[in-house]
Amino acid sequence: MTTKELLSNKIIEKRIKELGDEISSTYAQNEPILCICVLRGAFMFFSQLVRYIKNDVTIDFITLSSYVADKSKGNIDMISDIRESVSGKHVLIVEDIVDSGRTIDYLRSYFENKNALSVKIACLIDKPMSRINSAKADFVAFTLDRPVFIVGYGLDYEQKFRNLDHIEEVELG
Repeated sequence: MTTKELLSNKIIEKRIKELGDEISSTYAQNEPILCICVLRGAFMFFSQLVRYIKNDVTIDFITLSSYVADKSKGNIDMISDIRESVSGKHVLIVEDIVDSGRTIDYLRSYFENKNALSVKIACLIDKPMSRINSAKADFVAFTLDRPVFIVGYGLDYEQKFRNLDHIEEVELG
C-alpha cells in the first residue's frame, strides 16, 4: 500500500472554518442547531466544525454501519441512536464522506420522520462519481474530481489511519 498527501492539515482547517461561517450564516443568529456526528469517521471533522458554528449548538452522536470488511453491503444498520429529541429542531448531520449517498439519504428521511424542523447535511468529502441516488449534502468542504481511496482526518482503511491530521490518497496492492 502506498500513499501520498491529497489535502494538508492547513488546507483542511482553513476550509472547515469557512464552512462553519457558511453554516452559521444559513441559520438566524438565535436559531439553535442540533449537530449530529456520524461515528466513527466524522469525529475529527465534527470536533473542528462545531467550534466554528456561531449559533447555539447542541451535540449528539449516531453510529451506523453499512460496510463489512471495507465493502458496502448496501443497507444501513443503526448501531446506536442519538439521545436528543429532534422534534421542532434544526438538525445538522455531520458526515465524513458522501459516497453512494445511501447513508445521508437514510439519515435525512429518518430525522424528517421524527419531525425535525429542518435537516441539513455537512460533509468533509463529497465523492459524486460514486453516487447511486440523488442525495446531496448541503455543506461540502471538498469534492473529489476522480475516484480515489482516501484515509486520514477520521477516514480509515481497516480501522487504521483515522488519526492522521491530513488526508492521503491510497493505492492498494
